[in-house]
Amino acid sequence: MNLKLCKKAEIYEYDTEHFVCEASVSVEEDYGGGLLLAVPRIVEFDKWYRVKFYDPGMGIVTCRCVLNSPLDLPDNMWSVRCDIKEQLEQLQRRLDVKVYKDVRIMLHVERRPGDSYIPLTGWPAVVKNISAGGVYIQTDLSLSVAREIEFEFSETGEKLHLTARILRVEDKTERPKQPMYG
Repeated sequence: MNLKLCKKAEIYEYDTEHFVCEASVSVEEDYGGGLLLAVPRIVEFDKWYRVKFYDPGMGIVTCRCVLNSPLDLPDNMWSVRCDIKEQLEQLQRRLDVKVYKDVRIMLHVERRPGDSYIPLTGWPAVVKNISAGGVYIQTDLSLSVAREIEFEFSETGEKLHLTARILRVEDKTERPKQPMYG
């Protein structure tokens, strides 16, 4: 199971489905890509849990897991290894109902070496659709997966300052020398 982009999870008791805590998720690259969870020290070990992983690509993935090998972290937290024993359910957010819009926005991106010049006023883009799972934006600015963008969205009647992380990039170019990305 590929949960490399997952950063958040919720832990429930396996039998009662009682909520235990939220957890931060990281991938243990040095040891075969296993998952590590940062959890409060109230969590018990070598016990079955139902863990809901919130992954931007796979959606909400619920698994039967065992937590073990605790390591101390600051602020009364542990880092624990999460062994996924079985996938129980997957809810794909890309199937959510979408509201289609054509709303012009200005993207703001922290500059990195090699980036095109981006004015302080931002780079033009268009919000194409919105769903519970995210926002689909088109622009001629080439950005990579995992970059953070910021923009203001005013269609709700008030200005919302939003921050998003790019999960996928599609090349939508239809004419040479006129790039377009989604």
